[in-house]
Amino acid sequence: MNTDNTAEKTVRQMDYATYFDKVYGCWLGKCICGSIGAPLEGCKQLFDYAFDPAFWLITEPNDDLELQILWLNVLETIGLDFDADDLAQAFLAEVPYNPGEYAYFKRNFRRGIHPPASGTYNNHFYHEGMGCCIRAEIWACLAAGDPELAGRICRRDGQIDHSAESIYSEAFIAAMEAEAFAESDIDRLIDAGLRVIPEQSKLARLVRDTRRFCREEADWRVVHERILRHYGHPDCTNMFENIGITLMALLKSGGDLEQATLIALNSGFDTDCTCGIAGAILGTVMGAEALQRNYGVIDTGYVTNFDVHRRSDRIRDLAADIARLGPEAGRFWNRRLRLTGVPAEAEAFRLPVRKRDFRFEVEYEGLPAIAAGGEARCVLRICNLSGQTRRGELRLTGSGNFALEYDGTVEIPAGGNAGVPVRVRHLNPERILDGDPIKAEFCGAVYEFGFAAATPWRIYGPYWGNFATVPQVRLGEEPYQQHIPAGCFRNRSTAIRNYHLNMRAGLDLQGPDEAGLAAGTFEPAPHGRINAFDDLIPVDEAFGFQGPAVFYLVSEFITKEPMKMPISIGRSCPLVFWLDGRELARAEFETFRTPENLNLDIVELPAGKHRAVFKVVRQGAGTTLSINYKCSFRPGERMDAHVVGLEFLA
Repeated sequence: MNTDNTAEKTVRQMDYATYFDKVYGCWLGKCICGSIGAPLEGCKQLFDYAFDPAFWLITEPNDDLELQILWLNVLETIGLDFDADDLAQAFLAEVPYNPGEYAYFKRNFRRGIHPPASGTYNNHFYHEGMGCCIRAEIWACLAAGDPELAGRICRRDGQIDHSAESIYSEAFIAAMEAEAFAESDIDRLIDAGLRVIPEQSKLARLVRDTRRFCREEADWRVVHERILRHYGHPDCTNMFENIGITLMALLKSGGDLEQATLIALNSGFDTDCTCGIAGAILGTVMGAEALQRNYGVIDTGYVTNFDVHRRSDRIRDLAADIARLGPEAGRFWNRRLRLTGVPAEAEAFRLPVRKRDFRFEVEYEGLPAIAAGGEARCVLRICNLSGQTRRGELRLTGSGNFALEYDGTVEIPAGGNAGVPVRVRHLNPERILDGDPIKAEFCGAVYEFGFAAATPWRIYGPYWGNFATVPQVRLGEEPYQQHIPAGCFRNRSTAIRNYHLNMRAGLDLQGPDEAGLAAGTFEPAPHGRINAFDDLIPVDEAFGFQGPAVFYLVSEFITKEPMKMPISIGRSCPLVFWLDGRELARAEFETFRTPENLNLDIVELPAGKHRAVFKVVRQGAGTTLSINYKCSFRPGERMDAHVVGLEFLA
């Protein structure tokens, strides 16, 4: 990333009234334009809406807003010395929904997997989602006029549930919005965003390409087509296509709020996010007074999916509460904006200052997962915030399932940190509990961390068939090839070559006693065993056999209490899935794997042992398969969460 820009290092001066007007404009644009986009969220097609002034009156709940209000609550409770764990704790405690990356983060964090691993581990499909950059506005308001600062501080937020490129996107948007307090030209705002992300990142390429597409094409619909051609993704919330749409809306609208909102709305995909971000940027540029005067925007208030604990539902009050943090941020963070004319109430406002001696971090060597009877390693890092050298004994304790090896004598200089290597050995090769925490204690400070449990699978196979069966011919007297029928092929030559070079696999092929294997009444010695260190099951790693084949996979787990369990299956292959001998899913065709190719109806499970069995058909080069057990809705939730606490049998 390029940070060598002398103009950007100039201290800027702004009257508090102007600052507040821009903060208010930011949140008017975010709330109202995001609400306009909300009804079409997830529609992956073009529309042809004309602008209707009634659009300004749409009020919809939106996680883009709610999570930032939650972050405001964290700041007001803890102060500016917050870290990613503070945001994660608030998210887990308060947010009642679990779509996509949010659910993966929550399960990881409940297992004791802290940021940044909480955002990357097992989050294969959603880690580059829009759920990250939609949370940029609060950081931009606190780093007004300093895009580099905005790009830095928002990383604490993004890492809890996303990974590199998506975190870049939040930094990019936050930097654009921070610069919008002092700059109105869209291209210069984009330049400010580019300065805080790696030049060789995919996001930077998307930004450069989108600008070029907008210069080369008069019709935004053609730009839209080109964005999807190069950066499209099947997930409607993927960050790349939606950031491209947002930039297209800003550039092709000429900075007009109505046009930018319409372009984003008519482009489909994650419309609440694209409309909301475009509205926030233009609202910051213009300020609330201009939005209300030029466009007839009114303060509709906001609605939320959960109690965000604010004094009112007025956008103006929310903006005022955020703006009063501006002088505080200037005292501790933002050295590039000097606010003048600060009202006495805002000048006197102080955030709490947290007193703590230590902060802990965990650095995993490899995946934050451990197998039954296996081992894992990490470094427990203790940061000394006390202002003096601290010496003491580190004590790690866990359940009887672990042996913990480490050097407990620790000395940390003031302002420094110590990394303690920890070897964790799991002692029971027969079973493993998911969500088995390890507690660290040092000089009175306590911290918990953990590992995910790898799921053991027993595998049977491969089973495969030929395209034909030939009789035992008289050697040297007749060619066996004449007994190979053309069958489903156009001619016998194709049939013969497929007989020689390929194999056949389908759901019609069966191994020995398929029904007994599914029900658990037939239990031969498995042909192989594998551990799934996350939801993805490494079927192809079980054997060296190549080509089409049928495999059976068996996993057993224990529930401590009765459960109503939704189940999601991700697949690229045809399959059948049984649970406790009951067929719950069947898929006949290959597809692109997502975590939710199959969402099964809620299954009621009694307490005790359960048996999950897959029959999978590998027809191409490889098999991609995943399973995710979920827990049914809890009070206040509107999406199921991922289960933690199952015990798997090896």
